[in-house]
Amino acid sequence: MRFWYRLVKFAFRCLYNEFAWAYDLVSRIVSRGRWHDWQRAALPELRGDRVLDVAFGTGDLLWDMVAKGYRCAGIDLSPHMAHITAKKFRRQEEEAPICRARAQELPFPDGIFDSLVATFPDHFILDPRAQHEMARVLVPGGRLGIVDSGHIVGDDPWSRFLNWAFMITVSPDAWEEARRSFAHPLFAIERRVILDEGSAVDVVVATKKQSPLRLEDPRDDRCKEVLYTMRDCRRIGRNGPG
Repeated sequence: MRFWYRLVKFAFRCLYNEFAWAYDLVSRIVSRGRWHDWQRAALPELRGDRVLDVAFGTGDLLWDMVAKGYRCAGIDLSPHMAHITAKKFRRQEEEAPICRARAQELPFPDGIFDSLVATFPDHFILDPRAQHEMARVLVPGGRLGIVDSGHIVGDDPWSRFLNWAFMITVSPDAWEEARRSFAHPLFAIERRVILDEGSAVDVVVATKKQSPLRLEDPRDDRCKEVLYTMRDCRRIGRNGPG
């Protein structure tokens, strides 16, 4: 079984990288066409108009937010996802406000975003360093909306097969990791389940507490330097994206 889970892990790594061109198709198949709708479950949780999409993937939600008038930025580690997202934006005659970065080292100044979104994030979302960074770049009272998971609700053969296929691709270690709750002393946490016809989406809403964020090692100078030298992030100014 360990070999099977290692193989699955390798397949997911390829899907996020060299085979990212197949990501949209695969996600539509496994969600019965609901993947994009599941991502949009984060939109009602947004506050303010300055939004960071953490791990933007193929950029569909990022485009939704830009089209709605939000002043957005997006970060993702995969150059393949960045290429696909940039291509989608070019089709709309827009420049994608994206850059490559890790959630554990966000290249932005403190308190620059009103909201953050992360849809179907990897295990980085439970990394205390990433949680600390996301709190740092949010304004007090700002929100982090996490679309944690989605699944098909149905007893027909195809729905049962999709849910079974999902179960066998998740290792016991990954299940144990997934059972850990998103928690950080700088966030107040709410959890919601959003139901629609035939599916359910789990959403975590983390609101940054009003108490000031204190860093043992402030990194404003480093962040601003990176911010203003990153070509793909040049739309983000000192007072916020836009």
